Amino acid sequence: MVSGEQRDGLAAGMRHLRAEWGRWWRTEDLTDTHIAHRVLNDQYRTWQRQRQRNSAEVQQNISLLKDQQKQQTFAQMQQMQMQRTGRGRFYGGSYGASPMISYRMMQWASLQMRMGQAEFRHLEVTPSMLAIGYGHVRSRRHLAAACWLLGLAAAWVALWVLSALAGLLVTVAAATVFTVVAWAKGRNPVPRRPPVQKLLFVPPAPPAHTELADPDPEPFPIREAGTNPRVAREAVRLALKKEGAKVSEVGVPESTAYGWRVPLVLESGTAAHLVGTLKFMATTLRVGESRVLAQRANPDDAAMMNLRVLTRDPFADPLPYPERPPLSCTITNPVSLGLSLEGETTPVVLGGQHVIIVADTGGGKTAMTQAIAEYVTACHDAVVVDIDPAKRGLKALAPMAVKTARTPQEAEAVLESLLARSRARIASMPATQNTWLPTGTGPAIIVVVDEFPKLSARGKQLAVDLLREGREAMITLVIITQDATKDVLGDAIADVPGVRIMMPCRAADVPLVVGQADAISRGWLPHHLVPSPEPGFPADAGHFYAITPRHREPMLRYVSLLAPEEAARRTTERIAAGLPTLDPAPTAAPAAGATPAASAAPEIARLLLDAFATHGDPEVLTIAQLADCLVKANPAVWGKWDGKPNRRIMVGRTIRAQLKAAKLDIPSGRLETDPQRPTVYRLADIQGALS
Repeated sequence: MVSGEQRDGLAAGMRHLRAEWGRWWRTEDLTDTHIAHRVLNDQYRTWQRQRQRNSAEVQQNISLLKDQQKQQTFAQMQQMQMQRTGRGRFYGGSYGASPMISYRMMQWASLQMRMGQAEFRHLEVTPSMLAIGYGHVRSRRHLAAACWLLGLAAAWVALWVLSALAGLLVTVAAATVFTVVAWAKGRNPVPRRPPVQKLLFVPPAPPAHTELADPDPEPFPIREAGTNPRVAREAVRLALKKEGAKVSEVGVPESTAYGWRVPLVLESGTAAHLVGTLKFMATTLRVGESRVLAQRANPDDAAMMNLRVLTRDPFADPLPYPERPPLSCTITNPVSLGLSLEGETTPVVLGGQHVIIVADTGGGKTAMTQAIAEYVTACHDAVVVDIDPAKRGLKALAPMAVKTARTPQEAEAVLESLLARSRARIASMPATQNTWLPTGTGPAIIVVVDEFPKLSARGKQLAVDLLREGREAMITLVIITQDATKDVLGDAIADVPGVRIMMPCRAADVPLVVGQADAISRGWLPHHLVPSPEPGFPADAGHFYAITPRHREPMLRYVSLLAPEEAARRTTERIAAGLPTLDPAPTAAPAAGATPAASAAPEIARLLLDAFATHGDPEVLTIAQLADCLVKANPAVWGKWDGKPNRRIMVGRTIRAQLKAAKLDIPSGRLETDPQRPTVYRLADIQGALS
């Protein structure tokens, strides 16, 4: 049987072989150095051939002149012999070798000597030469591949024609060899890099695009290192040098679950410059965008840095959400907001702790907000308030909120009531008590304020006041914003909360949230993270950096998204089991004729009054707003129309029927300021009917 790991290795090996074939076909396995050496060697061979032809021609001419000289000398000797024997007459003149022949021989010999002393002078390789060189190599490879494929196909067909058994055996053997090679490559998928041709000559000056032009080879992808730390070190060193990072020492890399951790020693004052090169190094090392990180390694030595190179997604298999039964947790215990790059949790105590979350659209705000709200709603001593003046707030977890606000006006009312509650709690505590002790009836209140910039000016001021006063009363804010500037938040509060979370955001927000002008050079790099452009492409959504009382160093972390179906299941389970309730809100002494206690009123009246109290006792509430509160109070009665188009109609009819059964004359009306004119009930009418 083949195990799942073996199947994954075989599939990875087949993908690697396919990728290698594509690199070979497109000549991507060659660098400019490979082509430059080929071009220069071709120049040298062409010069040598021309030199040999010229040398042969000179030697041929010298040989002809020597032959002529020999012939003339031989003729002179014969003439002199005939004169001595008297068989010839001497008419005068010289019949020896011609001086012109000797002169020409001297000229050719001089030319031969100069040719022997001549040195090869190369032509510098230009980008157009490189392009032509790549094209020639591709053409030769394509022709060779076509010939091999046709030849092998013909041989295979011929083998089957001659003997089916032999054809089958050869086919099985070939498939086996391919499988073994693919499996081996799957375990160590190192891209192939052919050796560079050695230059056939010694140039007087280093030619461009060659190994002689730079003693270091060109940078290469860090994946080619496989599991070899020495090769990984060389890849990082070459990438640092190419990008101009002034690093005096590159230590031996340490293999991690996500790739490599490389210790560096910087030259003086280059930490910020190193961080500025990280984006370019990601391209040079051929890893994903925002996958090269840096942070200081030793607080006592500013020159020591840790470079993290992520060759794979470290959060591909995040931890599942823990199962938390209703009322099984306490707000005073820590909860992990996510997993770090090193595989460690991020424990944070939410009780009495303000939180700010800064993230662009698609950065993962929903995942982080629901991680906080999911834990709070599992506590027996904490409740959550859901304020979102622009969207749907906590979404599937929203029914568990004790108060909800969906407009700036509703947000003002809720924040004002919480501020009053905070001051009342502080005033009621004895002098020996420093903070409010959360209980089931006096729980800690976690106020989630999404789209904080959408609040009105008064709403922002109330939130800032609660930020300054609420911690002692265990009423704390979770502020969610896309921009951390003072102009947007309404005050310089970005670095005030004890828990500060930065997801994909702007570079200008990083120093404001961290509280340090040189935060980016220290390794806080949330602005390098890429928000999700669409639901099917998560990019870096959910990745974050965090500052908490326990975490002060820049470390990339990840928060898992709670599936909507699971969130809805937990919501139903916890509502059915019961949630903590708020302690009575501070109110003035009742005047004569005031509304009687809710316990003395009919059940439908108490439910309506609770709905108004949840929204901060506004003047009116629509049927839709009342329906949300009624479902929380009794899902069995009021939740059976959820998701149906006639939900508001049926809830309105049921309210009227129960009011009639309770003999309460409470009229409904229309909200004229809304173009859709929804049906509403007025708080004054309910209080009047009860009194």
